[in-house]
Amino acid sequence: MRHAADHIGDALGNPGGTYPTKSDKKLPGGTAVDPMYRLVPGFGATEQARYDANRSVVSTTCNNAAVPGKPTAGEQCDCDEFPFASSYQGAARHQYEGDPYRDDFTVRYIDSNENQEAGRRLVRQ
Repeated sequence: MRHAADHIGDALGNPGGTYPTKSDKKLPGGTAVDPMYRLVPGFGATEQARYDANRSVVSTTCNNAAVPGKPTAGEQCDCDEFPFASSYQGAARHQYEGDPYRDDFTVRYIDSNENQEAGRRLVRQ
């Protein structure tokens, strides 16, 4: 799952260098004083709606032609996101907490098998 870990490391190490671009992008999870908080999809309608909104923003963003590293025909890649869609700090955060959080997320195409294994491991935690 090297590529999934690299995505997280790059996001936390240089958030302004990720896509979508934003010069003052702030991504949570890099320190104990700025944690991510887990959504539990299916636990309640509000959490499920927020998870679905996170997935929708990621999907829309990944369909943009400007996303770097888009796979060519035949490549088995998924669009990975950070913070995770299963967190309150996911891509749709701005819809719930205001415009300052718009584009405070990152997407990157990575190998499908790696992305799906990383997601399975996250679910088990």
